[in-house]
Amino acid sequence: MRIKPLLQARIRAPLSVVFMFGSPDYMVSGSVYIWVIEGERVVVDAGVAENSYYPIEGGGEKGVIKALEREEIKPKEVEKLVITHLHFDHIANVHLFHNAKIYVQKADWEFANNPIPIFRDLYVDDYLFKLEEMDLCFVEGDIEILPGVKLIHLPGHTPGLQGVVVETRGGDYLLSGDHFYSYLNIFPPRNNLKIENEHGKTVISAQKSPFLPPGIHVNLSDWFESCYKTMRFVKKSKIIPGHDPSLEGKVFE
Repeated sequence: MRIKPLLQARIRAPLSVVFMFGSPDYMVSGSVYIWVIEGERVVVDAGVAENSYYPIEGGGEKGVIKALEREEIKPKEVEKLVITHLHFDHIANVHLFHNAKIYVQKADWEFANNPIPIFRDLYVDDYLFKLEEMDLCFVEGDIEILPGVKLIHLPGHTPGLQGVVVETRGGDYLLSGDHFYSYLNIFPPRNNLKIENEHGKTVISAQKSPFLPPGIHVNLSDWFESCYKTMRFVKKSKIIPGHDPSLEGKVFE
């Protein structure tokens, strides 16, 4: 099998969302992907709307259809859709996949329908209502949905975030969803890292931690435990973050 991240949109958010203790005033751009597991009719996540909680470039139904067209796939042909978690930028276009069995962790569903107040804006009722009308499969914990494709429960960012372990010719990879936004969450800088874009300059401080948490998490202890769990399944170098722009155009095989 091969894993292809297909660009569906670009999203801008404060650095404090991507990295705990990052500047809340410094904006960075991340990529929103539709993930295709080639060799199986499996897609991971359903992208973001054209207008959303943060500024969006692209997105919406057109973004999903255009992304999948590159692989000659139509949403109605997808047999299995995995939702890593139920935040607005991962399920906005789920209704396009009306013939798919849709895998969601039960813990995430329960939290999305009754979130901690500060996280309410990350969930959209209309998206959840659409999911209720579809072929929704609640998962509890780790489960293999196809030979070589396993869902693993990684609580922390949300209570029911799930990653996808995919067996490829080059070994197993983990699609981590938003457990890790960026490679810097997986490999924190050991020296102060200066970054610069059109919004100016800032610094990501040197870290002693083996992982650098994102700014959004419901339970930081769970998040670190899930980090260590990932390494039971794959090498650290084969963890794929959810929104890193460097993934555009890459293939994992």
